[in-house]
Amino acid sequence: MPAPLRQLAPAASEAALAERWAAGCRGPLRLEDGRTLKVVFPGVPSGSAGPDFTGAILDAGGDLLRGDVELHLVASGWRAHGHHVDPAYAGVVLHAVASNDESTVCTLHRSGRSIPILVLPPAAQGQPSFPPPFTPPCALEAARGRASRAPLERLGLRRLRTKAAAALPLVAAAGPGQALYALTLEIAAGPSNRAAFSALARRIPLAAILERAAGSPVSRRVAMAAELRGAAAQLAVRRAGSRPMASPARRLESAAALFAAWWPEGALPAWPSSLRLEMPPPRLLPASVGRTLAIETWVNAVLPVALASGAWPDQACESALLGLPSPGTYGKLKPLAGWLGSGGARPFSSSATLQGGLLLHADYRTKGHCGRCPLSG
Repeated sequence: MPAPLRQLAPAASEAALAERWAAGCRGPLRLEDGRTLKVVFPGVPSGSAGPDFTGAILDAGGDLLRGDVELHLVASGWRAHGHHVDPAYAGVVLHAVASNDESTVCTLHRSGRSIPILVLPPAAQGQPSFPPPFTPPCALEAARGRASRAPLERLGLRRLRTKAAAALPLVAAAGPGQALYALTLEIAAGPSNRAAFSALARRIPLAAILERAAGSPVSRRVAMAAELRGAAAQLAVRRAGSRPMASPARRLESAAALFAAWWPEGALPAWPSSLRLEMPPPRLLPASVGRTLAIETWVNAVLPVALASGAWPDQACESALLGLPSPGTYGKLKPLAGWLGSGGARPFSSSATLQGGLLLHADYRTKGHCGRCPLSG
């Protein structure tokens, strides 16, 4: 007789529980309400605030569920973390736990929805997981030799046009110069302070900072940085947890370096004449601005505003995006990069393909539309 399987202890952390869920569980699975559960698609790790997995597809006793999955070591973690009153968790369709410490078969949300509970079985050694890890159709197409670059570039150009459409109201209301200034501040802020830096652009607009920096006895960059820091001191800027090189003060200094280069002494608060398509971003921007920020500024601010305002022709903006290198792959795209990277290929080697990957992630993977994207045949 074969040796019995040796069971592992329940997950010691929610990270281990997430790995177990993503890899598949040795079945069969049964919900606390008695229904069997089949995992059609486990969802995509969110990698940020909100539910742990998004866009999952589940078969709960014949009922097809599409939505998010939240993981906890104990079922009471749902209320302990305040998820029952958080609108971000209204789309959760499964609460997966290592242990059910409550005498209930479902989890409740303030919206009135009842969310089924699954107690994940202990992981087993020596046997493949069931269901097996999900392999999306795009990975199978990549393994067959289908190139992903062209469809990713088309998606990237679509995302550029979406960004331009989003920038159009600001361009119409405040002009292309102020729009470029505001969006650049948001990008320099990073994810933690985007709202605060957006408010900063309204508190001290481009025209004001150009006027205050005019004729300054110190360098234009230093003067602008001082004005930005002074205005930011009155806002709720998040500083805890930031690396020294990514602190709000350093981010404002980088933004000031951009503004000083784009709008030199005597420049009007309009679209900067110093920005030219024939000059690639890393060469155009000051040395104090890193390569990643330089590229992301062009992708998320310069090109969308230029396209929305008509400062540059549409085809020229699209060609500029296609010619930009990639600033680096984002963590949430690592699974997609692995699926498309058959034979060691780098699917996101340019800004256009990276933007295409982000659109693929947002509009297909996290919406339960895996298998319907342009890369799935």
